[in-house]
Amino acid sequence: MVAAARSEAETIAKDGEVGVHVWTDVSGARLIITTEGDLVRAVTPTFYAAPGAVISEPQAVDGGLVLAELVNDQDEVITEIACQLEELALLGSAPPPVRGPVSVVVLGNSTQVTGRADGAAPGLVFEPTGAYSRSTDAVAHLTGVVLAVERRAVGRTGQAFTAARVQTDGFHVTLCVPAGKPELTTGDVVEVDGYVVVSIPALRA
Repeated sequence: MVAAARSEAETIAKDGEVGVHVWTDVSGARLIITTEGDLVRAVTPTFYAAPGAVISEPQAVDGGLVLAELVNDQDEVITEIACQLEELALLGSAPPPVRGPVSVVVLGNSTQVTGRADGAAPGLVFEPTGAYSRSTDAVAHLTGVVLAVERRAVGRTGQAFTAARVQTDGFHVTLCVPAGKPELTTGDVVEVDGYVVVSIPALRA
């Protein structure tokens, strides 16, 4: 699968023998493939999603992790975020300050439906649970309200999954889970622990 995706992928960064390539399936499923010569060094799964937040001054740290703040229209900090960044290889050459729309994808490791929203659901949270708790990982815990649900299947493999737009604390994320695990409908209140991958489209401009 990775070999086939590599041959179809778009190269977004190249530094000597090291390259970063993005493969996007017709379903929106996406692989970020890092190569060194002919060897695949890392593969990060994610999803092509519309922006739903504004990121401010992302900083790369050890292990390929990026730490940043998400802000509102008044430039007030909503939350900190620890994530993998699709365009990490382009971050170092971007003129500071880096700020702009960002898509936030959460690959759900544990997802539960805890109720139904009746109007605005109170107490929505988004908090990193890896880099800010001694470990260094792009993971977070969130509660949110499902705004829209799409059921998709990877064209190459047929693997079915759910992509849900979720309102959390002050911004939107796209939550991806295997089909039916759990079944999601608009208006569900969800509690999620997951892996966070973001994309800053402006870095590719």
